Amino acid sequence: MGVMSLSPRKLAAGSALRAALRQLLRQARRAMEKFPQDPAGQAHFLRTRVKRLQSLCRLVPRGKVWQEKFLGPCRELKDLFAETRDATIVQGLADKYAPGEAHHLRAALPPDLVEARRLAETAVDFLADYPYWITIEWKEISDRAVDTYRAARAGWKKAGRGNAPDEAFHAWRRRVKRLLYQCEYLGGRARLVRFTRRVDRLGEVLGDVQDVCLAEMWLKKQNNLKVPPDLPRSKESMRRAALRLAPVLLGCSPKVFRRMLG
Repeated sequence: MGVMSLSPRKLAAGSALRAALRQLLRQARRAMEKFPQDPAGQAHFLRTRVKRLQSLCRLVPRGKVWQEKFLGPCRELKDLFAETRDATIVQGLADKYAPGEAHHLRAALPPDLVEARRLAETAVDFLADYPYWITIEWKEISDRAVDTYRAARAGWKKAGRGNAPDEAFHAWRRRVKRLLYQCEYLGGRARLVRFTRRVDRLGEVLGDVQDVCLAEMWLKKQNNLKVPPDLPRSKESMRRAALRLAPVLLGCSPKVFRRMLG
């Protein structure tokens, strides 16, 4: 789901992008307020908002130094809720692969919500520091999205090499998700909407690959558990499925993708 209800291109480019970033920060702060009632759900929601923030921030042109300043508190904010996220994942793995063994798992320490609010406020302040909001053009934003497309293509090539490590697929997934968030934001044109749906599907398959990788790593750390023989086969099947989806999405040149953006 995109971050704005209306097509952002109905607004000035800089105003629309700044509004999207502000909205994501507001949503992240609301997740902090709701965290005590639903730690797992709100941690996931907040981290997703911050990942979108990080992706859309990279669409800002002429702002490399500013981006590093803005991304700093965003990374720290996301990391604050990582332990809660990890505990949820491990709980799910234990329930699936070691029923009845989850009782000994350590509960996640709660994040420092005061620090989380401070980081969010710092990010809000940094938004005001960027000096070129009123001069940004949609062409510049689209050109930045092409860079993301190139990065996703490069990730595909590395993952497609023989005996590619799990990290290659994980890195590819991160780039595909960044491309997804940026395409969802730019939206509008029918061809781009279709492309975005396919990127979303590829991201889901790569997410399944990552889940299996996490399961393998967790099981290997347990002294009394073995990795089921079907798990590596399942991972290879998912890898092949992701690689089959890639050519129709990432096989065209960056110039073709740029024309899709309008």
